[in-house]
Amino acid sequence: MALFDFFRNLSFFRGRNTDGIVADDLDFEKWAKAHSDWRGRLIAYISGTGSETLNEQVVCRDDRCALGQWIYDHGGRYYGDLPVFQQLKGHHADFHVSAGIVVTLFKKAGPKAAKKALHEEFDLNSMRVIRGLDALEKQVKG
Repeated sequence: MALFDFFRNLSFFRGRNTDGIVADDLDFEKWAKAHSDWRGRLIAYISGTGSETLNEQVVCRDDRCALGQWIYDHGGRYYGDLPVFQQLKGHHADFHVSAGIVVTLFKKAGPKAAKKALHEEFDLNSMRVIRGLDALEKQVKG
């Protein structure tokens, strides 16, 4: 069965425009992994074990990561009318603000303050994004 036929057979897509849809648009596990990788990046940055230099003015942007690019492109195109998608988009923006705060705190107050923020607001926002992706997947795939 061709990929397009697979999409059309999902009841969610019946009557919807699926022009340009690709496999990634249904790969919610991929987006959850891309999102979850941020925690490891921040831990490596805070602990000094990573090779990456993070800029809080970039990290706080929700349109720069892989998930954010998908949200603002294909995700929004195919799911943007869904309240669950709008919630996901908001949680994802909050997540990046909290990631930017972790980086800022690390630079201004050190690793202890950054770890505290990581384990509090950042982790809370991260869980909200994962739950949002799960809810979107359930609505789309049934």
